[in-house]
Amino acid sequence: MGRFTSRIMEPAVLVNFSGFLDLFGVSMIMPLILPHARSLGASTTVAGILGSTYGALQLFSSPVVGKWSDMVGRRVSLLVTLVLTGCGYGIIGLSSSIFIMVLGRIPGGIFKHSQNISKSYLADITSREKRSHVFGQFNAASSIGFILGPVVGGHVAEWPGGFAVVGVLAALTFFLNAAIMWFFLPGSKQSAHHETSREDSVSLNSGEYSFNLNEMLRSFRAISWRHLWDLFLIKFLGGFSVILFRSSFSLMTQSEFNASPRIIGYLTSYSGAVSTLCGFFIGRLARFYDNDGKLYFHMVVLQVMTLFSLTASPNLTWMAVWLCPLSIVTSVMRVSATALTIQKGRDEDRGALMGFSQSLMSIARMLAPFVGGVAMEISPRGPLLIGTCAAALSLILLILRPQGDKKQKVKQS
Repeated sequence: MGRFTSRIMEPAVLVNFSGFLDLFGVSMIMPLILPHARSLGASTTVAGILGSTYGALQLFSSPVVGKWSDMVGRRVSLLVTLVLTGCGYGIIGLSSSIFIMVLGRIPGGIFKHSQNISKSYLADITSREKRSHVFGQFNAASSIGFILGPVVGGHVAEWPGGFAVVGVLAALTFFLNAAIMWFFLPGSKQSAHHETSREDSVSLNSGEYSFNLNEMLRSFRAISWRHLWDLFLIKFLGGFSVILFRSSFSLMTQSEFNASPRIIGYLTSYSGAVSTLCGFFIGRLARFYDNDGKLYFHMVVLQVMTLFSLTASPNLTWMAVWLCPLSIVTSVMRVSATALTIQKGRDEDRGALMGFSQSLMSIARMLAPFVGGVAMEISPRGPLLIGTCAAALSLILLILRPQGDKKQKVKQS
């Protein structure tokens, strides 16, 4: 019993549990937000603006909050982001007007960066050789929450006043998450400011936990972008290709194969389950390769082949067959790309680089629905064709600019 207790109190296990609660809370309410906005009288345009508000705020806040976590420490920044995100979802759940819903989206748009901070924490406490393994486990644990959350939220939403109950439950999930991290998660000793105690972490302006805006801006300029621009562009192209496919998947399968919402739901859950299961084995794959750059290169090759195969799929059965390798490739790429980013950047910039990575994906999420919609005006498979081309461009850039060379690691200043 004592061994079991000590095991679940390990920092990596606690962070994995935090990731599970994080996406469990988010996925409970996220699918219900736009339908609730419509029930309050919002037009489709206003509902779209509501969704874009979150993405736009994430775009600009990701690197700032990431660098803030470098400066004040992972633990305190994780606690703050969890609490304020929970407040935002609570406001949304109790909203009775579109204006209040927009206000509720602001805290989440600015502070919902707990996943990136958690990954930065794991990087702080983990050796380079084990990072792919721990990132894979974290993604898998988080994905389980993303699978279970919509089921719970969907059932509760059918109660009288169900949306408000879901909003409160989501908020309480984030508050519970913050409380567990507050009482049990130690500071990451390898972070830039060497978190040491709970008492230190509550004060953002005392001793080593000082925050200075000018210092933050100087640190952004100090990041060696000449070592990182190619990796960021490769990640953007690869991420954009998958997001473009997923954002157009429902409409494409309906148009091409007359797929019902039930079938689309099953395919989406199937894809998520494959990604979750894959997360538990990424560490073994990374150890087999022992080279994040080589692993990432092979995954990009497979991504191009899989997207091309999906584009050419003659029926829904073949579409389902190729969804499996796409889910595997996407999961492995996400982990290996994160490991490469941390490997090539400076230790004191981890949070900022994770934030910039999320900003890139925010841009991709903003562009993909628009590009996919225009492409589908030409052909139902247009988004897949464009996604395949974007993945192919990332492969060409990888060939021209190979990643993972240890000599490319930025020297610590």
